[in-house]
Amino acid sequence: MKDKNMKLFEKISRRDFFKNAALKTMFAGITLSGLKRDGTIKNFFVNRLPQKKKISIKSYRNLGNTGFKVSDISFGAGHITDGTVVRYAVDCGVNYIDTAPVYGRSEVLIGEVLKEKRKEVFIATKFNSRAWRTENPKELKKNLKESLERSLKDLRTDYLDAILIHSASERRMKSDEMHEVFENAKMEGKVKYSGVSVHSSETGKVVKQFFKDDSMKILTPVYNYLSEKDVSEDIKRAAEKGTAVVAMKTRMGAYLERIPGWDKQPLGEDFESLSLSKKRSRMVNFVHSGRKFTVDFNRSTYKWVLSNPYVSTLITSFRTFDDVNNFLPASGEKFGYRDKKILDNYTTLVWNKYCRIGCDICHSYCPKGVPINDILRSQMYYENYGDKRAAVSEYSDLPKDKLGDNCFNCDAPCQKSCPYGIEIKERLLQSHKMLSLNC
Repeated sequence: MKDKNMKLFEKISRRDFFKNAALKTMFAGITLSGLKRDGTIKNFFVNRLPQKKKISIKSYRNLGNTGFKVSDISFGAGHITDGTVVRYAVDCGVNYIDTAPVYGRSEVLIGEVLKEKRKEVFIATKFNSRAWRTENPKELKKNLKESLERSLKDLRTDYLDAILIHSASERRMKSDEMHEVFENAKMEGKVKYSGVSVHSSETGKVVKQFFKDDSMKILTPVYNYLSEKDVSEDIKRAAEKGTAVVAMKTRMGAYLERIPGWDKQPLGEDFESLSLSKKRSRMVNFVHSGRKFTVDFNRSTYKWVLSNPYVSTLITSFRTFDDVNNFLPASGEKFGYRDKKILDNYTTLVWNKYCRIGCDICHSYCPKGVPINDILRSQMYYENYGDKRAAVSEYSDLPKDKLGDNCFNCDAPCQKSCPYGIEIKERLLQSHKMLSLNC
């Protein structure tokens, strides 16, 4: 049986739908691209330039021993398509921006809008992850140097506050070429600090190496309500060492953007019998209710992360002006009982769906050595984040003999080892079909 929502769009043509003058006014800021093919509602409202600044950062923390006072909520620029959103966030008090060469036009857009604000903002970019595709030391050094110079050019700046190792691995951490490029750039005044961004299956090894390397000043780990206890312990140890801890991927997979609850519910059994005006009202209320829950969830995740005094700041994606207005009210706020209930409910929803980034229990049970955690993270980028470019790029970087197609005739011992009950084999096969066809 076809979904109730889909029947609506079969019965009402696009032309008829917008005939009503009231509808024209109501939907002036709405794009039909926000209506998915199954009739459900997603990203219904398009960007609207705010008339004036509504909110601002209320709390600043020490960014490790750098001497910089950083906004507790900061800008993760992996998904931006509009540089003015960056400028608006900075005008609201956000002063730390995390970007990377592989984030599309992110560096270019940031460079275009922050020329006058450069000294007010701490910009952390990364070595291009594609630079590591070679095994030749000379070529690697050349790639890393070119990556740094290109970032300076795209960001329209003569210095970087920090450059990080993207998706750090043990090999990248121990690279003499990387250390040489960084030290030379530091002596030339082109970069101040170095650090790591880590969300791979080698997280444990990377963090262990990080603590041995006194040149590293910034640690960007995955940290959220479902993180393992040892992550909190690593964060505490890093902060006590004077390291800046920048938490990322705080929203536990961002599944509210894709699956559950509000955006998959029918609009009611009586929906087709309603008048056009009542249908419009039902849809508007439906969207508003869902958006409010998503906003409340995001704020609760931020408040939980920031309840840890050892976290310097968290980075999150601001795609629209509304995101800035909706997320920043969590700045300086305490994590409370209602927040815990929201996160507990979400945990129940995603318990056997969210692959904990950095957990690698299942890997040792795989007879083919497939990097399960890394592949399911790429799937998360593709499906939940809508970042298809990053998903395909990361999947294509994996060894060709370690991809999801290894799972076709496997009895999946990895799945039996997963403490969260994730359908690993099915997910890996889905990922391979989804990501390899786009390579």
